[in-house]
Amino acid sequence: MPVAQKLVNYIQERQGHQPIVGELAPGYDPIACLKRKTRGVEKIGSDFLPVVISDRAQGDFEFNYEAMPDFIYIGQENPENLPDTFRLLVDAQFWKPRPNAFPYFIASEAEEMKSYESPLKFIRLTYPDLTDDILEILRKDKTVVVVLSTHRRNGLGEQRAAMHRLMKAGVDVPVILHREYNEADIESVQLKSAADLGALLLDGFGNGIMLHDDAVPAQILDQTMFGILQAAKVRISKTEYISCPSCGRTLYDLQTTIARIKEATSHLKGLKIGIMGCIVNGPGEMADADYGYVGAGRNQISLYKGKECLVKNIPEEEAVERLVQLIKDNGDWK
Repeated sequence: MPVAQKLVNYIQERQGHQPIVGELAPGYDPIACLKRKTRGVEKIGSDFLPVVISDRAQGDFEFNYEAMPDFIYIGQENPENLPDTFRLLVDAQFWKPRPNAFPYFIASEAEEMKSYESPLKFIRLTYPDLTDDILEILRKDKTVVVVLSTHRRNGLGEQRAAMHRLMKAGVDVPVILHREYNEADIESVQLKSAADLGALLLDGFGNGIMLHDDAVPAQILDQTMFGILQAAKVRISKTEYISCPSCGRTLYDLQTTIARIKEATSHLKGLKIGIMGCIVNGPGEMADADYGYVGAGRNQISLYKGKECLVKNIPEEEAVERLVQLIKDNGDWK
């Protein structure tokens, strides 16, 4: 409930915002939620997975190697201790040609951008920046990726309007969804960014995401971005767990079991595991899981591979180890 109340409060903050004038792109179906078609630029856009851009302009270069960003924005600085394997965004006026560094422009530099020779360029724009002249530049320059930002109270609405403007104009440029927050509380920035970016990703918009918050460690923001992409089912980067909330039919310690299963399997990138209290609703709720752990009676567990129950009524104390073995037997232990 506290998290739900935080979300309600955040959405209500948009009340009374300045109207956002926009037009729906012809042929857009909000129910179908089809991915917006874009060109590919250096593995961004087209059918490539959405990228994560980490804002490290403040000089924080500590990384969690289980949530490594695809690109790093370094601003004006060019740290000597970063390996060449990192792909960098550098403010255009400080950029020098390097195989792993790409210029990052702002709207006022759009004309100047034409003279830069780089296989990949980024330009930060807002909805009001999408003038006919800017759209023409984006249409012609096939090396550009837009970093779409917003300063509106209803930033979600403005970014959605910007995406429709690009579609209506026939501009297939890849777009990175960018949001800035000023939240010292990690949970708050996670909740707000998930609400703002998740909705657009579910609309089929966005070829990557980028977050900024001076008060939150960059590693936490990186983990948050990967979590948002996974929750939107557009990029799977870690094990996913599906669990019921538990009820009177659950005859084993669900919370402890979830912790044990996570400890044993959290390294299995891309695997989906269902952990359900009982057989009444469990198999249906975890229908798209790769493996399932389902209560079958008091201290009794059944194990599933997909929708098929392969191991029935085993003692609870053996079940986690048997689940691990089942995953190994089917070649999914990596």
